[in-house]
Amino acid sequence: MKTSYRQQWEANKNRLKRRAGEAVRDAGRAILLTAAVAGAAFALLAAFDAAVRSPVFSVREIVVRGCKELTEKDIVSLAAVGPAPNILSLNLEAMIRRIRVNPWIRDVSIGREFPGRLVIVIRERTPVALLERGNALYLLDSDGTPFKKLETGEANDLPVLTGLVREGKVDEALLKPALALLSAVAAARDVPSIGAVSEIHGNETFGLSLFTDAGLCLQLGFDGYEAKLKRLAPVMEDLDRKNLKAAFLLIDLNDPAKINVQRRNIMSPAGPAGKGKGYRM
Repeated sequence: MKTSYRQQWEANKNRLKRRAGEAVRDAGRAILLTAAVAGAAFALLAAFDAAVRSPVFSVREIVVRGCKELTEKDIVSLAAVGPAPNILSLNLEAMIRRIRVNPWIRDVSIGREFPGRLVIVIRERTPVALLERGNALYLLDSDGTPFKKLETGEANDLPVLTGLVREGKVDEALLKPALALLSAVAAARDVPSIGAVSEIHGNETFGLSLFTDAGLCLQLGFDGYEAKLKRLAPVMEDLDRKNLKAAFLLIDLNDPAKINVQRRNIMSPAGPAGKGKGYRM
């Protein structure tokens, strides 16, 4: 029994020695690995610092793509890129935020082309109409966002949307149909010439009325615009035969099966005009 106990004790002691040796070797490997990682990190930081300081990576060219309303100079000014900065040290996210401050900017991305070119790609908003709000007009994009007040000297050959703002808020229930109507007019292929759209006026009870610079007022309601516009062809042909095509007329298309045409009295302009002048009865 004594011999057996002693043998067991010796076996346990040897096992502990082996484990201690393995622990020392593992600790040594861990220390070596940590040192290697630290050395590599230090080398990378040193290399990056050298690259940042190197004139090889100085920004020599800034390319701006996507400008229509804005100029390349406008975008470079908004980006606020300093004189000959290093392309690696630029904070691109901060530059993007500065560029997005301009109301014309819908989206922007910036990329680096080594060694020294910075590429800025912008996507501008495309105005589809002017929204009458109070005594001012606002450029409206295809999403229905009034993104900028119309300034003196800016192009204003866009249809004006009136009657869509109540108590300072845009009536979305009328705005969406108004934009749909503009799209239907733009996409129509078999609709007779009715002149350029001057105004679309919204009424929460009767829907939308479209005015043209040819003197026509089309009452179109809330939906089914494409079908209603197609019904204009025989109406316009009949007006042409009666020499009434150039008259100031109101054409009620709310019910395409029962179209009503009557002369309309011209009163004061409906509001600030875009393309031509929109008049309301």
